[in-house]
Amino acid sequence: MKLNGEKLRNVRRKRGLSQTALSVGICTQATISLMEKQNRIPKMNILTAICARLDIEVSDIVEDDDNSMTIIFDQIDTAIIRGNYPEAKRLLSKIKVKSLGNEFDKQRYYYLIGMYQVENNQMDDAIFNFELILTQFSTMSANIYWALTTVGMAMAYERLGNKARALKFVQRAVSLIDEKQMTGGQRQWQVIYRNIAELYIELKQWKEAIEVAKRGIQICRDNESFFLLDNYYYLIGQAQLVGGQRQAAKSSLQIALDVAIAVDNRELIKKIG
Repeated sequence: MKLNGEKLRNVRRKRGLSQTALSVGICTQATISLMEKQNRIPKMNILTAICARLDIEVSDIVEDDDNSMTIIFDQIDTAIIRGNYPEAKRLLSKIKVKSLGNEFDKQRYYYLIGMYQVENNQMDDAIFNFELILTQFSTMSANIYWALTTVGMAMAYERLGNKARALKFVQRAVSLIDEKQMTGGQRQWQVIYRNIAELYIELKQWKEAIEVAKRGIQICRDNESFFLLDNYYYLIGQAQLVGGQRQAAKSSLQIALDVAIAVDNRELIKKIG
């Protein structure tokens, strides 16, 4: 990630704040100065607090300085979502962890390794990698991968049959999302709502599953995106079946099928049947 210090300074001045005024209760004035003059990125909790005070998004002043890595990470994520595990494994093997230039990339890498392991029934290894993120990257707890990792832990425990622990982790993830000003791209928000909704269905929390899936649908509408839209309607349909709402489920599953056909999601088309 790369901080645009000049843009930060311009926003601060536009808000009529001195460096000292901006820093009060958050950090030192020297921290603000280093951010503006040397593009120094502080701890994530400090960065998000500063952006909240300026009423801007973190993404307004922080850019991804390695688009190629983001593209690879997105490709891995898509492969896992689509169940193309050989492709996910191939892409993961291309990444050398020692070559990752920042903590954010390492966090993303271990998260995706963990998700690949969850989907390949390697739960102990997945939990190890998720715990690595939650213990070693605690200063980055305000970005979306912290919540994604928490959901990953819930998925691993659910598949191990520990429903109580899985529910505890998924509820913790929802609390993180609702209570913290978490930073993340549109794609990551879409993925996390899909994963949470799926978990809630497995845990028989069908009303919560519908609520979370609707959050994902709203993101799709706001951004005119079809990414995971078919999944959301499918999950709503499954949740409605769990809740005994068969007519509503039929309607939701038909929408899911229509969208899946439009985006050529053959796996979901086959699943809906």
